[in-house]
Amino acid sequence: MTDYLAQFTALLAQLQPAEREEVLEFYREYLLDAQLDTYAACVAELGTPKQLARKILADYSIRFNENLDDHQTTHQKSKANIRAIWLIGLALLSTPITIPVAIAVLAVMASLGVVVIALLFTAIAIIVGITVLALTSLTAGIGVFSQSLWTGLFYIGAGLAAIGAELLFFPIVVWVFNLIIQGVATIAKRLYHRFVKRNRAEREGRHHAKNR
Repeated sequence: MTDYLAQFTALLAQLQPAEREEVLEFYREYLLDAQLDTYAACVAELGTPKQLARKILADYSIRFNENLDDHQTTHQKSKANIRAIWLIGLALLSTPITIPVAIAVLAVMASLGVVVIALLFTAIAIIVGITVLALTSLTAGIGVFSQSLWTGLFYIGAGLAAIGAELLFFPIVVWVFNLIIQGVATIAKRLYHRFVKRNRAEREGRHHAKNR
């Protein structure tokens, strides 16, 4: 049991010290009460230390996201969602599920990742294109300004208009990207709750907490 808890502790470094100690105390007491004193017995009951740790990190990440309020910025919420997606993905990969289900889950997560990356690269390409167009128009306008006033003003105006369009387009891109991240996080949470089951320690712990 000592070796199991030592490995488990090392894998919970991402948690706050108080949270980590709470988790360790819970499982330490459970293993003692269940008289599971060997490493093999602990694995048979709770899974490997890595499997259990990934599940705990995913649980805390989901709970952290659910407790976010309006005081957090959109950037902070998106960062928390990305972290949750990553930890949930690791937990799903560590869950002993059937091969067809595992393939389906991986396919869904991979598809969502491809969509996000494709949209991100599309947005970057559009922004780069608009920037190049604006700089080209401004350069052309300045170059011909001394030769033709109206032509120079036209190109300069077109360049400034392109910059204005870019300034309007960028917040929309950020908003859409954050919305997609939130949607992916929601889907990941549903997959997690669907396929990652609570172990007996968690079920009994919740039962005892309700009866207090």
